[in-house]
Amino acid sequence: MDYREAEQRAPLKRVWKGMIPIELQLAASDAIELLASAVLPEPFQTFYMLIPRVGYLPFISGKIKERWLDPMLALSGSRTPSDQIEESDIWFEYKGQALKWHYPIGLLYDMLVSDVHRGDAELPWSLTLHVRKLPTAKIIAQPNGQLMRDMFMAMIKEADFIRNGSTKRVMDLAKSDQMQFLDGLETHSYEKYFAIHSILVPTATIADSRAPVSSASSTASNAQKPRGAMQPKAIPVRFYMQTAGSLDDGSAKDAQAVGAAASTSGGNSNSNAGATKQADIMQFHVSQVPIPLYREGSTSELATLADAFKLCYGITDQTNDAFVTNCACISHGVCVPWESPISWLAEHFFYADCFLHLVVVSV
Repeated sequence: MDYREAEQRAPLKRVWKGMIPIELQLAASDAIELLASAVLPEPFQTFYMLIPRVGYLPFISGKIKERWLDPMLALSGSRTPSDQIEESDIWFEYKGQALKWHYPIGLLYDMLVSDVHRGDAELPWSLTLHVRKLPTAKIIAQPNGQLMRDMFMAMIKEADFIRNGSTKRVMDLAKSDQMQFLDGLETHSYEKYFAIHSILVPTATIADSRAPVSSASSTASNAQKPRGAMQPKAIPVRFYMQTAGSLDDGSAKDAQAVGAAASTSGGNSNSNAGATKQADIMQFHVSQVPIPLYREGSTSELATLADAFKLCYGITDQTNDAFVTNCACISHGVCVPWESPISWLAEHFFYADCFLHLVVVSV
């Protein structure tokens, strides 16, 4: 790898290595059932762990069981054998909200920790762990590693289709490559994961990593493309827009309503200026449309994050940029400038499933 290539990969590597420290406590109701007491014995009252932002909760459940739950049950004389707790029984809660385990961990954090956009991180992230009564009305049942791998590969295929118009790149992967790809994700191995990712997304779109922000008039004409560069048909993007109501079906009608709110008073019309309110995961509207590399009607002017938001939320007035003032866009814990080229973000801020997951909140 030459110096220029290393320079280009530097932002991507920093994003991949992002971690969140968590503080786990066992739910009191589960503790009573397992140990006949709501108070856990020392030193098992709290469990600390450092987990990757790009990872998924089912991939850490086995370590938690092995390092915390199993020793706790063995040393406390519990009548419940550790082998009666399956990894698929484990689920997580934050301030009364069951966490959607098929979402990337970093995305969950950015959605639910209220002051991320102000730079006030909640660290460690305090979560409650459950091993009983999984709320299947709120989260998908059976949060185990195999189902997570299947769902992850489905997202990879979807991203491949959006980028290339087919899933051929994913379907052509050898079984050994697919296993290495998944192993790289589960073990948080940069080398293993990106050895296969480079097959799925073989070349950069716009290779200048030194210019993450461009004005609306910037062009791609002077951006150096690597030899054999292949531009995508579109970019896989999902917005998670915080709203005042439970609008999470992704319909075009809801998207337009949310977009209109963002362009007037911000996404959450019930929030008071300066007030900190606990985010509700059910009040995020998820919108996804294929985002073109260039602005509408241009073959050289790069589309920006603001352009992508307008497209996703049906804001047809191209001069309407009120949401830039009303809302903040967060990815990997970073407030991303609205004028950022979507192509640069697609290369450096994507999650392991090859999607850009962008959280939008009122400010």
